[in-house]
Amino acid sequence: MGEMSILNHEGDTKVIWDPDNEDECDAAEEQFDNLIDKGFTAFEVGKGGKKTAKVVKKFKPGLGKLIMVPELVGG
Repeated sequence: MGEMSILNHEGDTKVIWDPDNEDECDAAEEQFDNLIDKGFTAFEVGKGGKKTAKVVKKFKPGLGKLIMVPELVGG
């Protein structure tokens, strides 16, 4: 199963898909693309939940777990 955790002002929202289900993959990819267009950055989570700094630019159903982080604004 794939999982995308979306961090935002509302907390943590999860999107889950089965890599073998084309409809679920299409819906997850659409959500991914919409978030990227809004300025979110996608990070891949390593095996066993290990932290990585690997930025994901294109959705792939077999990636596993992603964390979507909104653009940070300072001031």
